[in-house]
Amino acid sequence: MKHLLRSTALLGFREVASHAGFDADQIADKFNLNLDLAERDNQFVLMEDFVKMLEYAARLKNIPDLGLQMSPYHDLSILGPLSLVISNLPTVGQAVVYAAEHIDVMSPTILIETYPDKTENTVSKSHTWISISIDLAKPVSHTQALDVCLGNLHRFLKILAGNHYQLAKVMVPHGSRSIAPVYEQFFEAPVFFEQDRAALLLSNSTFEGRLDKPNTELSQIVDLHIQTHFRNIRGSFTARTAQVIRKVLGRAICNKSEVAKLLAIHPRTLQRHLLDENTNFDEIKTRILRQEALRYLTQSQIPMAQLASILGFSEQATLVRFCKRNFGKSPTEIRKNAESLDL
Repeated sequence: MKHLLRSTALLGFREVASHAGFDADQIADKFNLNLDLAERDNQFVLMEDFVKMLEYAARLKNIPDLGLQMSPYHDLSILGPLSLVISNLPTVGQAVVYAAEHIDVMSPTILIETYPDKTENTVSKSHTWISISIDLAKPVSHTQALDVCLGNLHRFLKILAGNHYQLAKVMVPHGSRSIAPVYEQFFEAPVFFEQDRAALLLSNSTFEGRLDKPNTELSQIVDLHIQTHFRNIRGSFTARTAQVIRKVLGRAICNKSEVAKLLAIHPRTLQRHLLDENTNFDEIKTRILRQEALRYLTQSQIPMAQLASILGFSEQATLVRFCKRNFGKSPTEIRKNAESLDL
């Protein structure tokens, strides 16, 4: 399946390339991307091509924070019609909820979630996590694209919340410790690497902040447009199933019955819907496990036993068998040869 991304995401690549002294268009051509589309609001490119272009450029030119460097060239308008709705809702919290439900307007591969802050089994009443992820059909390294998304999430929320914005800390799943000061300067908060997701820990007062002069009528008109034109993507049981699997993987029982329960449908009904979309539960779960295993093995130094737990495996040996079956290599071999893997 080919996944689309609004072409406005290309903004900033030329500027970063110019500053670093390389030809952005020459690299974009390698991945069949036309950077002129960055200025066109209603055009789309393939998410996979965008992801691979950024990873290639970051490695070739040794720019580990390329994604963060691109983010300041983006503003809310890159989200297309979604920006008109979220900037005209009464509160930041409502804007976050709407964005999480409709981020497929930007790309159906992007997922936004909020969840409580838990410390030693105690739920914090003062802070909430908001995470962002990219769900691709194949296990492709996407550090830079994820950094663009996380950087934008931070900056856009800061714009919406104004003085109410209070960021406590940041998590990223990759291991860019060597440039930790760059990340901490960008986010103006402590950054923790090699975590299980990309997320921001925000004070609840951030979500309670009221937006400046919201136009409710305009937001309703644009919402109707979004519901009409993007309903087919939002209705995909494949996408919904993948989203739930990502949410519970390594944290709760992750089988077809439990996922169906979270989707509020019978397991047989879920199975039938997935068959109609030419897939099945095991295929979706394996795809996500492949993506996550490869991401952690190539972008972090998380211990193997901890990684097995994160992926929901009962023991490290199960992780080893999974990798050999799916990649033809052991986890140690994959990590050792990360740079030479064809991603």
